[in-house]
Amino acid sequence: MTHFIDFEEDAASPIGSEPFDLIVVGGGAAGLTIVRELSGLGLKILLLESGGLQESSGHEALNRVEVQGSLNNVDIQQARQKFHSHQLKFWSGETQKFGVRCRVLGGSTTRWAGKVAPFDTVDFVQREWIPNSGWPIDSAAIAPYINRAAERLDLGPIIHDRAFWDAAKLKEPAEITRMQSLTSFFWQFSRDRHDTLDVMRFGPEFRRETHHDVTVVFNATVSAVTLDADGITGVEIISSLSGSRTSTVQSAHVVLAAGAIENARLLLMSKDLAGGALGNTHDVVGRYLTDHPCISLGTVSPDSQTHAATLLGFFPLQKNYRVFIYSHGLALRKEVQKGEGLPNMAVFADMHISNDDPMLALKRLATRQSERPMSDMLLVVKSPGMVLSFVGRRILGSPKMPYRLRRLIADAAVLLNANFVARNYAAKGTARKIEALTLSLICEQPPSPDNRITLSDRRDRLGLPLARITWEAGDFMKRAVLTFAQLLKQDLNAAGIPGFELSPEIAAGDTAKIVLHDMAHTAGTTRMGLNPATSVVDDTCQVHGIRGLYVAGASVFPTSGHANPTMVIMALAIRLADHLKSRLVAHRR
Repeated sequence: MTHFIDFEEDAASPIGSEPFDLIVVGGGAAGLTIVRELSGLGLKILLLESGGLQESSGHEALNRVEVQGSLNNVDIQQARQKFHSHQLKFWSGETQKFGVRCRVLGGSTTRWAGKVAPFDTVDFVQREWIPNSGWPIDSAAIAPYINRAAERLDLGPIIHDRAFWDAAKLKEPAEITRMQSLTSFFWQFSRDRHDTLDVMRFGPEFRRETHHDVTVVFNATVSAVTLDADGITGVEIISSLSGSRTSTVQSAHVVLAAGAIENARLLLMSKDLAGGALGNTHDVVGRYLTDHPCISLGTVSPDSQTHAATLLGFFPLQKNYRVFIYSHGLALRKEVQKGEGLPNMAVFADMHISNDDPMLALKRLATRQSERPMSDMLLVVKSPGMVLSFVGRRILGSPKMPYRLRRLIADAAVLLNANFVARNYAAKGTARKIEALTLSLICEQPPSPDNRITLSDRRDRLGLPLARITWEAGDFMKRAVLTFAQLLKQDLNAAGIPGFELSPEIAAGDTAKIVLHDMAHTAGTTRMGLNPATSVVDDTCQVHGIRGLYVAGASVFPTSGHANPTMVIMALAIRLADHLKSRLVAHRR
């Protein structure tokens, strides 16, 4: 079975006494996927996780970054706080002024929304209107790994365009057919295999599994990657909470899978034989930092929000006696991207749950926190169905009920009313009444070498330099937002979807008033490419010129489209694992 070691507490474990066939740094989606793919092959694998098995404020403090430029803008930080804080336990906008990292086994999947989609074909090609675009591999090369990632994520058929309507045996809404610039785009939600009411949590799921010859050392922060004239020799680690223990672990093969910020930071902290930063001969490490700039474009009026929430809501697709849930949004058509010179962009409905909701009223009554008990009682009495669904959620969450039965009931609920189920999850079973519906934009960001990670003069409590972050959305993105907003408004009017009003700053067309924030989809700091002068890793994800050192995760993305990145992160991790299989087995001989 998997061997777990707490580097902070278990001083007797001799993890540095013998070399490993492979060291994986980081226990998030990329790292855990690689370990899963390679376990059971007789390879001795070490997974190093800086966090613990549970989140803590002590681990969160190690996520502190230093920011420059517009990231110090109060409006941007307030927008980030409003967008990110509600779904995170220990995240602090003061500590993490850019990005969202969960330093724990499972990484960001500990707090993610489970929302995934593949990239579009156009995302992989070089586009003359998007500087520094183009991957060294195309969508066909990654397609088989997307399918394998979908299996890991327990997803339904990989359909993210208008073909969904036929696959789901649904008629394409007439409103969509009347749109000229936008078209349907669908995300899926990765549901947990054990808790039918939650999205997949990689950490707990990995801990339920058995992986022979795999050692997981947590509370172990990697401080440097080591090498000699022949290539990689291992890593140096330090205990994450106290900093009192250190060790050197040996391996000729290391995969950095610690996220876009930490992957770049670790390469910059490590030294090559000439004393320079590892893999940074051409000063590319940390550059081309991207995220998905995001902004709320406007609000749907109360008399129209029910119709809009249904159209841009959630839909079921039944396949092989299973029911899968898809979220419907609108994305720019490829020909419009080219014609308007725009990056890939999409809009999704963002529901704001009302305080005037029977589930919240019931909660206030149960905790004796109601300021108007009679009004709250009337809300509860008038909505017995919602009260029963609240009780039903608790029953479905009980481990006493057989999993297959729980899944059958949950699937039936999705099939009958996918929107109700999705809202129930979003509100954590306490509320579903929509107070407001906004349309939010998620954008591809053209990669710029000036957006980057460097090392600060300031250090964390372990004595390691903080990551210094420069991330500017830029005027190009702001002008693209205004263009998209006008195209959206025109399409909604033409489609006969009333009630959408652009926010004042968008309607005014003043780029100075547009506040774009990151969606914590950090990417691009160790980008993939064939030219070492403009990239950090090659098309196999090995660092240029350094035998045995690989990078996994969104940091290798040359561009990142508009889709949430986890599915592609996992696809590339599986692809890398396949590449490593033959090399590691040959190395053992």
